[in-house]
This record gives sequence, C-alpha cells and structure tokens, in this order.
Amino acid sequence: MGLFLIRQPESDSAVESVEVDGSFGEGGGQILRTAAAFSVALRRPIHVTKIRAGREVPGLRQQHVSALEILRAVSGGRLEGCSVGSSEISFYPGTAAKGSLFFDLRTAASITLVLQAVVPAVALSEGELSLELVGGTDVPWSPTFDYVAEVLRPAFSMTGIGFRAEALSRGYYPRGGGRVIASIEKSGRPKELLMVDPPTAAVASMVSRCGTLPDHVAMRQMESARRVLASKGIPVTGAAFSKERSESPGSSILVWEASTGRTIGSDSIGARGKSAESVGAEAAERFAGIVASGACVDSNLADMLAPVLSLARRESRLRIPGPTTHLETSLHVAKLFTSCSYSIESRGSSSVLRIAPASSG
Repeated sequence: MGLFLIRQPESDSAVESVEVDGSFGEGGGQILRTAAAFSVALRRPIHVTKIRAGREVPGLRQQHVSALEILRAVSGGRLEGCSVGSSEISFYPGTAAKGSLFFDLRTAASITLVLQAVVPAVALSEGELSLELVGGTDVPWSPTFDYVAEVLRPAFSMTGIGFRAEALSRGYYPRGGGRVIASIEKSGRPKELLMVDPPTAAVASMVSRCGTLPDHVAMRQMESARRVLASKGIPVTGAAFSKERSESPGSSILVWEASTGRTIGSDSIGARGKSAESVGAEAAERFAGIVASGACVDSNLADMLAPVLSLARRESRLRIPGPTTHLETSLHVAKLFTSCSYSIESRGSSSVLRIAPASSG
C-alpha cells in the first residue's frame, strides 16, 4: 500500500460530523473526494452515505479507498468503513503535518484525481508535503497529468495554492505503473478570482505524448491538432511531442492556454481502435469550442476551483462554457462546509459562475 512518514496526531471526534449524501448529483467518486478534502482542510469530520449508489457497481472502488487512505495519512486521522464495496464511511481528520508520503495505487487508478483532492487539502490545512504516487497518469474519466501540470497548477497558483509535480514515467490503462513526485506548499486563505472578460485573441500551446508505441503516434496527434486549430484561426505558440516510459501502451495530448485572463485546457487520450489523428483532433476541436464560447475557464477547471474559491475572503466570478453536473456537485459540497452562496447566469454562448463566501457579505 505505501510507506507513511507522516506524524499521526490524534483526531478530534468531538466535533459534529458533516453529513454527506454520496448519491447527490453525478453520484460518483467526486463527491467523496471533495468532501474528504474539505474535511482535512477545515478539520471537520464527515459521514458519507449512499456512496456511488446509482452506479452499476455501487460502493467504494479501490481508487476511492486509496484516495481516502492517502488523506487519512496526510492528516493523521481515522477512517471507519473504508473498504472496497462499502457504501458508507466516517472520516475523522487530524492535523496536517510536514512530512513525506509514498503510495502505490496498485492499479491504473488516477493519480491526477488524487492530486486534485490532496493538493488543496494539504495546502489549506497549513501542511506541507512531499508526495510520490504510483498509478495511472493518463487514464479515462480523469484529467491527464499534463492538464494538472499546465492548467490546474497555474490556476491554483492564482488563488495562492502552490504545488509542483513531475511525471517520472507515464501510467496508462490497464497496468498503470506511472510514477509522479509532487511537493505541496502551505497557503493562507485563498484569493478570489475574477475572470470574466477573456483576451480578444486566443493562442494555444500543445504537448503530445505516447508510451510503448512508435514515436510517430505522438507526432501525428500533434499535427492533427495543429491542423484543426489552424482551420479555426487559432495560432500555436508552442508544440512538442515525446515518447515516454510506460508499462502499458498509451497516448495523450493537451491543448491549452494559461494566462491571467484565460486559463483553459482540453485533453484527449488514445484508445484501441482510435487513430492518432482522432485523438489530436478531439482535443483541438474541444479547445476551439471553449474559445468560441468566450469562456475564461474551462468546465473541468471550474469544477476543481469551485471548492477552493468557496473559502476565499471575497466573491469570485468566472466565465465558463456552461454548467455541468460535476460543477453542481462541487458547489453543493462546498455549500455544506462553508455556507457559501453561488449562482450560474447564462451569458449568450457561455455562463458566469459567481461564488460568494459566507464571510464576504
């Protein structure tokens, strides 16, 4: 499972638990990870029921168990009911401590989803952590590692949350085996974000990867994406492709723009029977669609930022392509813990998300 080098303070189970309905919204692992991250950041116990109740295979899967175990180790807390198949857990966080942690997810379970929860949990609980994870870096239903490094990291930095991450090797489905090292800095209360008016001209960067496949796969993904962007009138300021170390064959591409006015990204991963050209075109078409909508933040990033911004001192406003079930789930959990208010107002082909912390009024 892993070697934990974190001190283990006693958790305070006298504080009333926050009750979380795990079947709310999209009813997947996201609501569990978000609630557990808030639990660590705010040192509030949680009791989560109906975990993944609407899914074909309900209850905790190994990747959810691993994420919870990591957060338990990070905070020195206590978990009850955390096993594969469980539909109910209780988590009593301790106090985040300085230290280091190694954890092998043992499958192609998503390292990036773990980081999505652990980074704000550690930073906002005034902890510091060096982290090494083994698992999936570029797998279905989760952001690619490059998205985390090139889109999420600068966006978090704008809120005051700092972290660094490096992929030593890539982990694709089914074997995983990717290795990531990361360091997380402690932060104060998050800063608000006002990203409503995008720059007039969009520019794109891209990076294309493949592992245990011929080099030309990554190159073809990149060239396909470049052709799509050219047809949309979007210039490419930087593009690179590489062959990575990996245990299973796989590929990915990220198209992104990260600036103070617009931070958006679109990624795509390869699959058996899916051409390299299709992988590249898919990411580029989605990126162009986000730009055309006038959004300053893509939908996936909005989902990741919403919990953090609910803890800011003042109101945040983000122009997004539109509401998603994942975003609504994040906002629901944020309100449970912070009593923030929020709204999503349609503005033509995009929407403006407003998040007002309870203390801002």
